[in-house]
Amino acid sequence: MKHSKLYACLSYLSILIIIPALIPGKDSFVRFHINQGLVLLIANIVFGCISFIPHMTLIGDLLNCVVLIFAIMGIVSVIQGQKRELPVIGRIRLIR
Repeated sequence: MKHSKLYACLSYLSILIIIPALIPGKDSFVRFHINQGLVLLIANIVFGCISFIPHMTLIGDLLNCVVLIFAIMGIVSVIQGQKRELPVIGRIRLIR
């Protein structure tokens, strides 16, 4: 696929995951990164909800910082052309 790295990078940018998810004919490289980006998006939503619970704001914010770090790690992996699993969440498969 001509734009594989671009689509894979978009997978880590929150709601922009919709763009590569809707593109037909994705290769395994893009699907791998869409899966990891989707897990991060779900984690981001859950941790964002935790941030609204009284006395849990700091924990939710810290967990969202971890999600941001993982997203940066994923983008670096894409730029290097690698399919490197992210720590903790890398083995979760939502998309085959």
